Amino acid sequence: MANSPDLYETLEIRYPPPRARGDPGPPPPAMSPRCRACRRALGTAALLLLAAGLAALAALYVQGRGELRAARAELAAATDPLWHNPDGDTPSAAQRRQDQLGQWLQALALGWRYHRGKIYLFSGQRQPWAAAEAACAVTHAHLATVTSAEEQAYLAREARGGTYWIGLAATGPGGAWRWSDGTPYSPDHSFWAPGQPDSTDHGRWGGERCVQIHPVGAGLWNDHNCNFSFPWVCQRDLSVP
Repeated sequence: MANSPDLYETLEIRYPPPRARGDPGPPPPAMSPRCRACRRALGTAALLLLAAGLAALAALYVQGRGELRAARAELAAATDPLWHNPDGDTPSAAQRRQDQLGQWLQALALGWRYHRGKIYLFSGQRQPWAAAEAACAVTHAHLATVTSAEEQAYLAREARGGTYWIGLAATGPGGAWRWSDGTPYSPDHSFWAPGQPDSTDHGRWGGERCVQIHPVGAGLWNDHNCNFSFPWVCQRDLSVP
């Protein structure tokens, strides 16, 4: 039986002709009108997202500048030798107030927000309620106490649709509501979302005894189980101990 020719002996390989120096080669395949439209649309979308991001940064910058100006005004009043303190501070108390305000100016640079004599920190972490209160205590603060419609509106606006622990919890006798900084709780100055508090039972985790501002109800209050982890809001006021 004759040997069959080897496959590689009969395989004819055709190489492309060598390209002359300077020859750019064949042009790339033409892009269809539909693809060109897609590319333009993607470019426009990217520009719009960039513009929106820059606008958001500009808004935060303007807000921060406004908060800084307000806090500086407080500091200027405290350091003005002609400033009349209606509370009758002694010189040592005025010095303590000046030092405290200086610390708040530093806090603004670290992400705290100033609003009407208080500063607030919206955390970027998540903790159970008790751990969140402990985190605030490290900064000589408490979870936020809300006692006015104006302050409630401010916190709801600054939460930007997020969920944050505040300082209200059912820790008093018989499960009475109490603020973590000792402020008395008043039902007349509460801002519960419709149907709240509902004290939902979470089985082995227990019931809902801690309070958060919640997207449902545009930042109104919702009770939740204290063992669940959420971001939180710390608060410090301008009083000097």
